[in-house]
Amino acid sequence: MKPAPVLILFLLVNLSGIAVAETKPFSGEPSRIPGLIEAEHWDKGEAGVAYSDTDEKNLGEDYREPTQVDIEKRPDASNGHGLGWTRPGEWLLYTVEVLEDGIYTIEIPVASKGQGGTFHLKMDGKDVTGPITIPDTGSWQTLVLLKHEGVELRQGTYTMKLEMTEGGPGGGIGDIDYFKFLKS
Repeated sequence: MKPAPVLILFLLVNLSGIAVAETKPFSGEPSRIPGLIEAEHWDKGEAGVAYSDTDEKNLGEDYREPTQVDIEKRPDASNGHGLGWTRPGEWLLYTVEVLEDGIYTIEIPVASKGQGGTFHLKMDGKDVTGPITIPDTGSWQTLVLLKHEGVELRQGTYTMKLEMTEGGPGGGIGDIDYFKFLKS
């Protein structure tokens, strides 16, 4: 009786059949830096792989395939939509291509009624921005342009992670329209 070879064969068959979950760029190609990345254009993929949202229901609009991420329709947003109802622990992935080494400024239209919370941008797991805090813009319907300077990036293709880290006094982070990377 030789159970070990049968067991090994069984494991090899099962291992070869495992599907690996992955993401794909929203438009089919990586977003380019320098350039503008719409916050609602995170990578296509499943919950827990391309994004994580703290509640299962989309509190906003179904702008794209059904998702748990809260997308808000708003006339003042560059694409007519943005991220809303953001909470600590949520994150989104974006496939990006940095075209040239350099120091970048990121412009980010944001909104918050009252002091907002904090988020970070990471490239392949490395925090490249440090904490970015959304200020009180006076209203959820008032976008204000935040400028975050001194972001050092190297040429290459990366997974950029928008990570919501700390809620403001009301518990939320704030609304986010887009990320515009400008070479300084």
